[in-house]
Amino acid sequence: MAKLPAYLRRDIRLLDVHSHSGFEPLLYLTHGFPFCQSLRNSFEDNERSGITHAVVFPLCTSLYYDLPAMQRGKIKLERRIGTAPFAFENEHLLRQIYEIFPDYKRMFMPFMMLDTAREAKKQVRALSSLLDRFRFYGLKVHPRTTQAAVSTLGGPGRPLLDFARANDLPILFHSAYPGSPDRLSQISQILDLARAYPGLRFCAAHFCGFHQKTFEEAARYDNVWVDSGAMSIGCDVVVQKLKIYEAGPAKIPGDYRDPPAVFAEIARRFPDTFMWGTDNPAHTWVSSSPAKPGGKPQRVELWSSMDREKRLLRDVSGALRRKVAFENALDFLEG
Repeated sequence: MAKLPAYLRRDIRLLDVHSHSGFEPLLYLTHGFPFCQSLRNSFEDNERSGITHAVVFPLCTSLYYDLPAMQRGKIKLERRIGTAPFAFENEHLLRQIYEIFPDYKRMFMPFMMLDTAREAKKQVRALSSLLDRFRFYGLKVHPRTTQAAVSTLGGPGRPLLDFARANDLPILFHSAYPGSPDRLSQISQILDLARAYPGLRFCAAHFCGFHQKTFEEAARYDNVWVDSGAMSIGCDVVVQKLKIYEAGPAKIPGDYRDPPAVFAEIARRFPDTFMWGTDNPAHTWVSSSPAKPGGKPQRVELWSSMDREKRLLRDVSGALRRKVAFENALDFLEG
């Protein structure tokens, strides 16, 4: 399963390892943005930006959840739409790629979304049924929005971990650095999984929150990668000292008013670990959600664009550019 088909390996020049498609009920119900992204919009964004290939997964909450509870910031099962968490959203993405827009399959590498704390066996049945009909190439976990800590993948989510192992599927996690108020997405727990399952491949999204020691630790693992999803607004957060990412002396040194310079420094220091990704469409983020479940609402308004994310590569060239632009991503995808 790990090897990509020839048509997906052809003419790779720039691979966005972190993008979304679909509908996000949590942001819609709380007046946030972005709350949707069509596959056509993603395809056109990529073509305009010179992106030849993209990993894509559904947005991060499911219509399997109770919508009034979600509006109050709580995840509760409702079970009317789909047969398991994300079963509907995962099938929708695959049917978009393979049935409605089959020409797009030359660009997109779909990952399936997981809830690691709830109804894991039902999710495995749904994923197995989809895999009988369609190709997909990995799994995505967003611990904060599903309100399920990374560690649950090794507990109630163990059947999902076994499914990943059986099918040689890499797993990409939304992740948070040690000082983050998001205690559910801690990179330390991703590294625990990487130690326990050296045959699986893991990605910790969002540049380790710029936390230098965490990035250094992640880089010691042969089966761990780190992506740059939404890094432009990440730099804005550091400049604004919003306490979402590391902004003190523990951060990777650099001029955070100049995101491409920071990107180039990370690429230089971690050439085998770092991967370029945009988080499209969540490279822009407007939200009043709490940073942690039950916490105080936190208003955040951060704006970027695909052009700005592409500019992150400005100061990286030659062999290093190839590594962060697509070669490391291929290692993550295929092993």
